[in-house]
Amino acid sequence: MTSISRRQRITTVLFILFFAILAGLTFFSSTLETMMLPKVITEKIASKPLVHQVNGSGVLTPRKQVELMNESGSKILKVHVKENEKVKKGQKLVTFDSSELDEQLYQEEMALKKQNMNREVLKENLMNALREGDEQVIAKAKRDFELDNMDLELAQRKLSKLRKDKADKQTLTAPFSGKITKIVDEDSMNVSQGGTILTLMDSGKGFEFLFTVDSGNTALFEIGSKVSVRLVKDNKLVNGTIQEIKVASKENREDSSEDAPIDSSYQVVVSVTDDGLKGGEQVSVDIKKESNEKGFVLPKKWVHKDATGSYVYVVEEKKSSLGNTFNARKAYVLTGDSTVDDIVVVNGLSPNDEIIIESSEPLQEGNRIRIY
Repeated sequence: MTSISRRQRITTVLFILFFAILAGLTFFSSTLETMMLPKVITEKIASKPLVHQVNGSGVLTPRKQVELMNESGSKILKVHVKENEKVKKGQKLVTFDSSELDEQLYQEEMALKKQNMNREVLKENLMNALREGDEQVIAKAKRDFELDNMDLELAQRKLSKLRKDKADKQTLTAPFSGKITKIVDEDSMNVSQGGTILTLMDSGKGFEFLFTVDSGNTALFEIGSKVSVRLVKDNKLVNGTIQEIKVASKENREDSSEDAPIDSSYQVVVSVTDDGLKGGEQVSVDIKKESNEKGFVLPKKWVHKDATGSYVYVVEEKKSSLGNTFNARKAYVLTGDSTVDDIVVVNGLSPNDEIIIESSEPLQEGNRIRIY
């Protein structure tokens, strides 16, 4: 082999080795640069409905319940019913001691009999005066008889009132059909005037409970609409009806701070009717409703804001002969309906977009990234 050929081969080998080293350095520097880029996690977006969901719970209480009082303060002789007993309108519930009224009635009846006997005397006096013809005596006898008439009318009215009081106060009857839910201690039977003797529930009106929602969720409820109510104890479902939606009082608001808006929360009242209910049961509701707005539903934490508006970071791919690179791009979006955690993007994204949901470093528009 000649020296020229050997020199040419060495030159060729060195030339190839140079380019190999150059390519290796280029690849290494590119790899090193890529390793230094922010690492991101992405997720494909999907078109799905936004679902509003409200959970509520409470305790069933009777819709109509009255406390029956001892209006007269008389001693109770007997309670004719027991707790949880069903009663009909007008049914006798309690008998009171009427001995004082009985004594008053007796005295008034005796006084009336005495007055009637005295009346006969007045009649005789009037007849005698008329026979004798003495005008002064006649006038006096007539005046005495008229006064007695007035006294007699007053006595009869008083006696009638006492008899009515005895009829009203001797017994306590049910003002409507229902169920006895509570009776005072029957051992004492000494309930003061105006004190509660027993509690009567109108079982025909059913039960109700209420729970609090924020103002943004009131659109989910419509008065008169039906909801499924779950009995917590036995996991049974019963039918309920939304009866009322009212502004929550400050005492009943979950957020009772002074700075909270007055109308920031509402109370939803749900009525429940079922033969097996007794009252006091723990219940809950789980109401779901799809939003009318269509678009891409994203977690709110993916959506950012700046002076221009709302945006999300999406992946932008750039292809080249040296390999593909990826950049972060701000995609400004138009948002719509939302829940506590999610929001609808109605414009600004396409189905092929990949959202950057997490980054190892804060991102800016156009930053190169590497996808984890």
